[in-house]
Amino acid sequence: MDQHKIITTQVIEDVVNNSSADRIPVHDLVHAMDSVGFGLVMLIFSFGIIIPTPPPFPSIISIPLVVFALQMAAGYKAPKLPEKFSKLTVKRSVLAALVKKSSPYIRKVERILKPRLLFMTSSIAERIIGVFVLLFSSFVLLPIPLSNFIPGLGVLIISFGLLGEDGLIIILGIVVGLFGMVLSIATLVLGVEFITSFFQ
Repeated sequence: MDQHKIITTQVIEDVVNNSSADRIPVHDLVHAMDSVGFGLVMLIFSFGIIIPTPPPFPSIISIPLVVFALQMAAGYKAPKLPEKFSKLTVKRSVLAALVKKSSPYIRKVERILKPRLLFMTSSIAERIIGVFVLLFSSFVLLPIPLSNFIPGLGVLIISFGLLGEDGLIIILGIVVGLFGMVLSIATLVLGVEFITSFFQ
């Protein structure tokens, strides 16, 4: 993989190390991610979805993903936050801990990424990918068993593919996300049928 692509955690590390303030504006983080497009911001938020947390945290985390997916589908080249979200701040110590814990795992994944099936990284393909990410992140908003983890995992895999310009990984992420959607719908249908039969 090209050296300029191996910068996922380095982007956040630079923001943390270059700031002496106790809290870092979200705007600074998003602005720093411009160089890597949507891949890194989706990676961060999808991690927040698949990590086991009590409701409604996964749904809250998925809201920015929905916004970024809409932007991607609309043809934006990098994520843009609404003004009121840009003014929010994050504790520097929290970001530093996040980078320290996630860096070893992210760098292991980066080693298997390589540019391939590059048609999946074209501007038209990225818009289509944005639609899929929108579907998957929207499913996380639904209170359906298993609706969080598998679609969230699909977004996580897609984000790695975008960062590594790896079309094969992007396709794998789409397949995983679609499987999660089908599983969620099947769970919902079976649950409704069970309840209906129980009261008949």
